[in-house]
Amino acid sequence: MRYILSILLLAVTLTACQKKDTTTPDAAKVTISITAPVAAQTFHSGDTVHINATVSYPAELHGYEVKITDTLTGTILYDDAQHVHNDHFDISDTWVNTGTQATTLKLELTTEIDHNGTTAAKSIYLNYQP
Repeated sequence: MRYILSILLLAVTLTACQKKDTTTPDAAKVTISITAPVAAQTFHSGDTVHINATVSYPAELHGYEVKITDTLTGTILYDDAQHVHNDHFDISDTWVNTGTQATTLKLELTTEIDHNGTTAAKSIYLNYQP
């Protein structure tokens, strides 16, 4: 009997501690800070682009995507998506630039607030000179 009561008490305690996130998604509450590269920075062929950023939110986020696009052609040059559950992300990626013509690059960081498609994003533009 004592064994059954102990198991029952443990089960009640575990289920009582689980919380469902009832936060209403609000993209305005997401803080995205891209610390590297800096907007309008110029890169040349063979340069390594260091991508450093932080993302935070009052509740759990569901991942992020970092994308670099050639704005002249629309070609996606770099794309990294991570499905990570946390209220804070520190992002540290690198990409080696191998372009052949001068263009403007768009670096976009998008975070998924919930699994229903609510997102928040921040973009900066970079210069590429071969």
